[in-house]
Amino acid sequence: MVFAPDEPDSPDRARTSVDADAVETPHRAKAATDSRGPKMQPARCAAPPTGPTRSIGAATDGRLDHGCLLPAKGAGYVRRNSAGWATEETVALLQWATRAVATLYPRTAPVVIGALSKRNGGKLRGHGSHQSGRDIDIGYFASDNRRLSQFRPMHAGNLDVVKTWALLGALLSSGQVQYMFMDYELQVRFHRHLEREGVPQPTLDRIFQFPAGRTARRGIIRHASGHADHVHVRLRCPPHDRCR
Repeated sequence: MVFAPDEPDSPDRARTSVDADAVETPHRAKAATDSRGPKMQPARCAAPPTGPTRSIGAATDGRLDHGCLLPAKGAGYVRRNSAGWATEETVALLQWATRAVATLYPRTAPVVIGALSKRNGGKLRGHGSHQSGRDIDIGYFASDNRRLSQFRPMHAGNLDVVKTWALLGALLSSGQVQYMFMDYELQVRFHRHLEREGVPQPTLDRIFQFPAGRTARRGIIRHASGHADHVHVRLRCPPHDRCR
């Protein structure tokens, strides 16, 4: 299925800040972002960039200069797509977040990482975006610590909400996420989880499109058809790059 999400709002309007304390899961995900958790480190690239990485243009019409190749596996993840190139900022953030979850759950099965971008960006078969090194397809954690080798459709019976939110919450706490696209019904699961954890309603409203409806243009996390088996994370344009 080709997924080419329109930009729901202008980038400036989309830059909603989310407090790190608000998106952490108490007692567990807190270690992902406080002084006891893994520190953000430079990206570890399987193929070192030959120059400064640059995201150029839009996620749906752009390119990638001097991309960083995400290694096929690392702390807390396995990559299952050959389009594994991105900006160094993107790779560094992803590696930090997956390492944080691996620290919280030392024997957890790794999360599956799908497409990022091609080496030089541009059109990627089967996708309308992923063109400028700022998009990541990330699988969900399955319940009972089931090890997955590829994306699997998730529902109430097989989704590990706590582990998955530890990862998504870590990414959100960075302040670098512009959007997350996922199936609307899965938004409901995460929203209810955070409600039970006591996250304030104003924070939930900044994070989620739910309960406003799957066509509402609000929240960082928004509905996209075909995303019951993975979440599509789009990062903001780095300050020094020429993207939008």
